[in-house]
Amino acid sequence: MVTATFYFHIGLVAIFALFGLCDSFSSLILPSASGRHVGDSVIGNRCYQHQHQHRHRHRVAYGRHVYHRWPRRFSLSSLHMSAKSNTDASDAFDKVNTAIDVFISTLQTSLLDGSFESFTLTGPVAPRKGRKSNNTDADAESLRGKFKRISGRLILLQDKKQKRSAVTKKNGSTDDANVDPGRLCVQTTIKYFLATDIVKNWEVGKRLDSDQTEVEEGLRQIFLTAMGDGTDGPLSEWGAQNSSDDLGIRDGSLDTSGGVYKLRLHPSQTASFQLSKKKPPSDELNRLPQLTHDRVKNVELPPSSKFFQKLGVSNADGKPLAGMSSKLRQCQKFVEIVGSLVDNGITPSRIRVIDMGCGRGYLTFSLHSYLSNKFGLMQDNNMIGVETQGIDRRPKLINEVNGIARDLGGEFATLNFVEGSIECAPNNLFENDRITDSESTLDILIALHACDTATDDALWFAIARNVDIIVTAPCCQHELRPQIDKHAAANPDQPLSNILRHAIYRERATETVTDAMRAILLEIAGYETNVFEFVGGEHTAKNVMITATKIKFRKTKGWLQVRRQRLIDLAELYGIKYQRLAMLMEESISMGEEEVLKSVTKRHRSGMAPL
Repeated sequence: MVTATFYFHIGLVAIFALFGLCDSFSSLILPSASGRHVGDSVIGNRCYQHQHQHRHRHRVAYGRHVYHRWPRRFSLSSLHMSAKSNTDASDAFDKVNTAIDVFISTLQTSLLDGSFESFTLTGPVAPRKGRKSNNTDADAESLRGKFKRISGRLILLQDKKQKRSAVTKKNGSTDDANVDPGRLCVQTTIKYFLATDIVKNWEVGKRLDSDQTEVEEGLRQIFLTAMGDGTDGPLSEWGAQNSSDDLGIRDGSLDTSGGVYKLRLHPSQTASFQLSKKKPPSDELNRLPQLTHDRVKNVELPPSSKFFQKLGVSNADGKPLAGMSSKLRQCQKFVEIVGSLVDNGITPSRIRVIDMGCGRGYLTFSLHSYLSNKFGLMQDNNMIGVETQGIDRRPKLINEVNGIARDLGGEFATLNFVEGSIECAPNNLFENDRITDSESTLDILIALHACDTATDDALWFAIARNVDIIVTAPCCQHELRPQIDKHAAANPDQPLSNILRHAIYRERATETVTDAMRAILLEIAGYETNVFEFVGGEHTAKNVMITATKIKFRKTKGWLQVRRQRLIDLAELYGIKYQRLAMLMEESISMGEEEVLKSVTKRHRSGMAPL
């Protein structure tokens, strides 16, 4: 009995001693059965609550960097380490803390010495739609509300009221004393998964009560939120990021004038922050960041171009005149589209452009200027000749735009406008001298907003002459409307009857079917076609564009058969018996498939009627 009592007391002493030793490991995070962590650093679901409320009291100075004891909300197991002991796991976590602290401190230093350019933080990798990949962190729904990408840049914020109230002197200058100098801020854009983006403006150099700058406090709140402890941080409308035991930020970068720094926090890698790439020293003026809130767009044509001013689109400062903003955007977008089509082809030694239905020539001048400047000099300093001709029926307008071209001179010396109609265009245009032994010619035809069947006449003009690139924006597609109306009335039980019984849908169907038939006919003629929205609907209601590029391979009977059958099926569905471009190309849209194949041998070798 005495022996049993003795061993019982010895056991109690050992148990109490064991609990006493556990206090020395209280700084480690050990996941409990309920998913919570035990230790002095975590009580229930609260992580370092005393540090969250008084973070400025728990900063540790080491060298020039200031380190914080970050909360260990996420499990060390999420680091995917090969650690065999809790000590190794704790060391890995300390590396994460150190990397974050050095990142924030280095960023703050770059702001003070003026070398800061931008920073970026990235969150987990989302799965791509329709693809299975092992390089993802979770499904899309589980990432809702988590950080996707965080980026920051310098901007200068000014009070608009003070800026507008600046006193203007007689010579046009402003009184500097009344102009708001503005506040230099780091504009931080925070993008979430499946949530609304937000923007924060942190003033550079502004100190808070916690003896930190606004930038430092903002960045720390982001990292705390990513760890699941940022109750005061930038949360999305979905609330706290409390889904997984994982750090919500994986990588980051800091761009300065001296180099690029990389922050690595991915679970499969060792946490680090180090210089990744050095930058050569540059002039002070060249490395100054753009501080205006609205960035200047890189456009193909300078808005202050002389021809824009002559046409009444913009002023000398490049600002669009009243009511001309949409026209300026159309010109910029148009040359961008045509430029991409030209770049995909061979490098020519001569470019010829015809604009059918040019009107006042806004797009004609724009494209001629763009092509002349882009292809003005080739290798060996050989000039590329750019010749452009616009066609329109209004004589007074033709004289006016010809006068503008002559006044501009220079590159516009080869721009000419002639009076005429599309259906009666001179046959000597695009003569058959396009390719010789010494040069290659690239021919482009554009026809924007040519009304109704005038678009078909322009397309046939290009097809018959094997023009390389066709760009058209159809307008006023009325030809098929009577046929669709008749078909809808005579067939009330057809599959589309519930759509075509409404006049508004018959109008829209007329536009869609007309352009779809034109696209198929262009393919039959040997072109690769693309139909898309030219510009936004707020600029013009007629914003559908058809582009066609000549295909160099020979068409087979099977290839033609498939497209001719598509054309017949589409026409039959809407009751279409005739269409102008199909008539010009002698492509039947009502006969059967066998009859179409028989008629191929009777056609011209190019697949269309001869001129």
